[in-house]
Amino acid sequence: MLRWLVLDLNSFFASCEQQEDPDLRDRPLIVVPTMAETTCAIAASYPAKALGIKTGTLVQRRLCPHLKLVQANHKLYVGYHHRILNAIDKHIPVEDVMSIDEVACRLDKVQQQPVVARKLARDIKHEIQTQVGACLTSSIGISANKLLAKLASNMHKPDGLVILPSKSFPARYFT
Repeated sequence: MLRWLVLDLNSFFASCEQQEDPDLRDRPLIVVPTMAETTCAIAASYPAKALGIKTGTLVQRRLCPHLKLVQANHKLYVGYHHRILNAIDKHIPVEDVMSIDEVACRLDKVQQQPVVARKLARDIKHEIQTQVGACLTSSIGISANKLLAKLASNMHKPDGLVILPSKSFPARYFT
């Protein structure tokens, strides 16, 4: 039985920055807490992740001139968060805001059907990209409970959609 949809925004802070500034798109971008000679990544674009940068990576600016560093703008991210919640709410109520870039929605009886759940997820993704911003992709997991739906949302990133029936969970997760 499918009961939950978990939406996890991909590289949220970096994606917000890329949405605001087209020159940052498709580039190795790191969001940092403060602009200092030595700082750390609090978010990274997918091109930066391809270079091995992840949250917490220590960065020395003089050693990384090819990386674009942007100081975090939490007010901007909160604004996008609210716009995304409104976009999701057009299709399904948000049951649980798990973090600034992750929400869980309880599926009703009709939405629990795999074909309907898949269409709902695609509609939500489309709504976010057309009404909030094309740079804001998400990975969605759908399963029997929030934990399984969260795990499903992490199985195909970026911009994934995984429906994980609970009976198939152990075999699909460990192989």
